Order: sequence, then C-alpha cells, then structure tokens
Amino acid sequence: MKNVLVLTTTFPRWKNDSTPSFVFKLSNLLTKKYNMVVLAPHAYKAAKNENMGNLKVVRFKYFFPEKYQKIAYGAGMVPNIKNSILAKLQLPGFLASQLKNAKTIIEKEKIRLVHAHWIIPQGLLGVFIKKKYNLPLIATIHGTDLFLLKNIFFKKLQEIVVDNADIITVNSRTAEEELISRFPHIKNKVKLIPMGVDTSLFKPKNIKNKFSKYKNDRIIMFAGRLNEQKGVEYLIKAMPNIRSKIKNVRLLIIGEGHYRKYLEKIRNEQNLNDYVEFLGPKSHEETARYYNLADVFVLPSVTSRIGKEAFGLVLIEAMACGTCVVGSSSGGIKDIIKDKVNGLIFEEKNFAELSKKISKLLMDDKLRERLSRNGLRFARKRYDWRIISNKFLKLYGQLAK
Repeated sequence: MKNVLVLTTTFPRWKNDSTPSFVFKLSNLLTKKYNMVVLAPHAYKAAKNENMGNLKVVRFKYFFPEKYQKIAYGAGMVPNIKNSILAKLQLPGFLASQLKNAKTIIEKEKIRLVHAHWIIPQGLLGVFIKKKYNLPLIATIHGTDLFLLKNIFFKKLQEIVVDNADIITVNSRTAEEELISRFPHIKNKVKLIPMGVDTSLFKPKNIKNKFSKYKNDRIIMFAGRLNEQKGVEYLIKAMPNIRSKIKNVRLLIIGEGHYRKYLEKIRNEQNLNDYVEFLGPKSHEETARYYNLADVFVLPSVTSRIGKEAFGLVLIEAMACGTCVVGSSSGGIKDIIKDKVNGLIFEEKNFAELSKKISKLLMDDKLRERLSRNGLRFARKRYDWRIISNKFLKLYGQLAK
C-alpha cells in the first residue's frame, strides 16, 4: 500500500478528546487502501508519537514550556492567533517545526501522496513538499481558511496553493462558490465533498432516564467552539421570549473558547443563570448523548470578522441522532437545512425570529417529529463516513497512479 502524509491543525489530542475528530475519522477510514501518517500540532500532555486507530500520528512541538503552546486547539487556530500575543509570537516556530517534521516523515516513511487540510498554512507546506519531492497534493478547504482570510496578502497565498494543488476539495456549495469566484481558472479541479458523520455513534437512543436532572425540562442545545462567529449570544437573547411561553425550558451549551466569559455576562444580564448552562467541552460520546437528550439543536452562526459558517457539521450530527435542528441563514448552513423540510432556518442575528421558531417546535410535537425524521434520513443518506471516505478514495486513486 502507498503511504500518505496528512497535514492538519485540528486533530484529537488523546482518546475521548473534545477536539473535532473529522480529520481522524476520514484518515482512519482511508487506511483500507493506504498507510496514513498524520502530522498535527502538539498539545500539553499529548503524546508526541502514537498510533490512533490505524493511523500513525506525529505531533510537532513548537514552543517551550509545552503548556504555553497557544496556536492550536481550544477556540481554533485563527481566533487563538487573533486573541493572543503569545500565539502570534509562536507562529514562526510553529511553521518551522511543522516543516522540519514533515521532511523527516516524507523521507523516513517514503510518502507518495500529501493531503493538506486547510489551505493556510498546511496548503502552503503542501506546495513546498510537492515541489521539493515531486509528490501529488490534495488540499481540503474547511471554511475559516477561505472566508476569513480575504485581504490581498492572504488571497495571494491562497492562489499559490490552489494553483499548485492537483485537487481541491470543499465542504459546501457556499465554499465552492466563494473559491471559484476568487479563482475562476481552477474550477475544473474543485470537488465538493463534505465531511461526514459516524452513524454508529451519532444515532437515536432513548437516554432520558440517564439525565434525571432534566427529566421535566424541554432542552435546547448548542455544541461548538465558543467564538463570535457561532452567534451563541443571539440564542441566549432568544431565551426570555421562549421562557415566556414555555416555563420548563433550558439551554445547554457545550464547547470551549475565549468567548465564554462574554456569553456568561449576557446570560447574567438576562437573569438566565438557572436556565442557561455552560457544560464546557465534552467528548464525542458524551455529546452524542446530549443530542439525544435535546428536543431542539440550534446553530445560530453569524457572518463576523472571523468569517461565516462554511458547513456546520454539528447539524449533521444532531440530525443523525434524530434531533430537530434550527440554523441561521449564514453560509453553508443553508446547504444542510432545507427550511420546513428537515429543519428550520431563521435570519442570522434575529433572535426574535429565532425564539418564535424554537417555541413553535417545542409546542408542536408533530412538526418537530416530522422534521426530525426527515433530518435523520438526510444525514444517513448523504453524510455517513463510509460514503464520504469512498469519494476521497477515488480521488486518492486518481493521483496515486
């Protein structure tokens, strides 16, 4: 089997980590036909070298002491750099260490194909590797690396990557349209392949009896990184109107990020301390249980200075658990939710409209159940990881020849 190097900044730090696992899930499934080596940033207390699933994982250290490594994980690479002077200072070391480790892996493991997740900075590293070692390159765009980085400098860097990549994949129609509008000449090598969902983990389960604390409550849920682009503040602001109609309603917020303090401040100002809970980060197994607990899952993303929602994988996870979903009109959310078919859409930042739609779902069991059934079928039919991984296997096959 041929050896593939995967470049990423988002990858589980350890077993049952709360960090998004889509790069792990995809890469692990591709080991059916390829030997996969993953290069990811190190995190404090994470192993530098280990096997996860069928993958060989190398984590590069970029600052000492290790516990002060600030660039990756948590709220995400872009927000971390924007909000931390220390993270900004660590960037040269981050890039140099990643390059050094990539060169070592390529020569030691006899790599024959490179897959870079995010066009900046991994895509740039992929271009360097392609030119130095004459290896084919796939670049996968996830959203922030496209929507956020729009000035002339970053567009030039993006152009270098998309010009040199052999294949570029995007995770939504919204991202595809944005990419081609910037670089029309690369249209023929752009492929739309979203990230997937593990339907053996995210599936309907009757777990109400495991959450005795909430046995009499109607549960609204959010899961994701806590930054301004996720729009959680508007979900919190919708709660007073919802509670005026439905007294036993509670909002559970899963995730971590620098924005949490600001969101807690809004909750306190709205006198919602008893009805809005911040649960912190949860493992994927725990999150799946909360999806099944929830009556409604909401992704209230907004267009902000750190971009807009390119996809919204949490919506697919919630759908796969049979949970009814509500999403804003931001970016790629509209690629997932078909309004009044498999969920409801509201105008981004319009918390008055959001409160009406959530209230309607909580008071209309038939509507909520119909949308939930449709969402469940939609997630299983289009986003099961086995379907998604087979699409990537075809691309690998084209380049491996």
